[in-house]
Amino acid sequence: MKQVLTAIPVWFARRELHERRADFYYDLAATLKDRVPLFTTLRKLESRAQQRQPLTAPLYWQMLKGLESGSLSEALRGIASTTELTMIDATQAAGDATMADGLLFLSQTVHKTDAMVATMRKAVTYPIVLLLMFAALLTGFSVNAVPILTQLSPASQWPPMGQALYAVSQFITHHGVGLGLGVVAFFVALFYSFSRWTGRVRKQFDKFLPFNLYRDYASSMLMISLASLMRSGISLRSSLERTYKHSSPWGKWHIRHILINLSKPSNGTFGQAFNTGLFDQELEDRIQDASERSNPIEAFIHIGVGSIDRMIMRIEKRAKQLNNSLMVVCGVLLAAMMLAFFSTTMSLQSGIRNPTQGIIK
Repeated sequence: MKQVLTAIPVWFARRELHERRADFYYDLAATLKDRVPLFTTLRKLESRAQQRQPLTAPLYWQMLKGLESGSLSEALRGIASTTELTMIDATQAAGDATMADGLLFLSQTVHKTDAMVATMRKAVTYPIVLLLMFAALLTGFSVNAVPILTQLSPASQWPPMGQALYAVSQFITHHGVGLGLGVVAFFVALFYSFSRWTGRVRKQFDKFLPFNLYRDYASSMLMISLASLMRSGISLRSSLERTYKHSSPWGKWHIRHILINLSKPSNGTFGQAFNTGLFDQELEDRIQDASERSNPIEAFIHIGVGSIDRMIMRIEKRAKQLNNSLMVVCGVLLAAMMLAFFSTTMSLQSGIRNPTQGIIK
């Protein structure tokens, strides 16, 4: 029981530190610049936590235990992402000075990647909320409004659009639960496939919504990882191999083909090796141009560092396209539903006023 009571505040402390890890990296870099050992810094944070928030102190104690193994990445496991752990591990091997520069770079990068994640989350959340609202409206309409109309007149005597509306309402009434479960299963399978579905068919799907949203996000994270590792003096091939270990099956499929392409003697520059569908055509061209410059590695790093802002704009553009498409679809369906409802009610009203000529006999 005591362990559970301790684990809960530690979990919240870990989440809170994850949210502000960009500032945390900056503070660690600043102390390293002043030649203060990481162990001393973490010990001070633990002492401060003991005084201010004793329940969160075990978090820093766990970080100190991880640092005893000589690895900051081990100390930050559960706080930093796998991509960040890879970058930290690479910079730590080059010494404190290089690690300080790497942590400063990582701090700047995390600010931007968090903004990109927020954009991605917004791009996914808005369409789901829109579809849920439309589904709730259609269900409420089918369950409440349509039965009232059937009490006034049999559906067989309704106008064509009204009969179509009645058919939809009957399907929702009798099969709504199964339909809802099917839609949920579809979205679960869709999100599951984003990071796991690989192959040539997937490459074609990555050109269209919503798969190109995931491709833009995942490929930009890969570019950032590669740029960060290469900035620490690690070769392109070694950077790809390190990134491979922490990548999703989708990312591993592309990295594996990039490594195969790098081994082909027919590829004159490394830019051609990246033509696997991992990036869109614009970024592939930019990488190809970078590989042909006098200092291709430096040019590649520059692309990786500068790709975040461009990728945020690209994701926002994709999200806007997806949202506009869903708005049009939902708008057309809602308009059709309302037109069917009003045409049916007007027909019923006409029948009530003229019972010998109307719908009601």
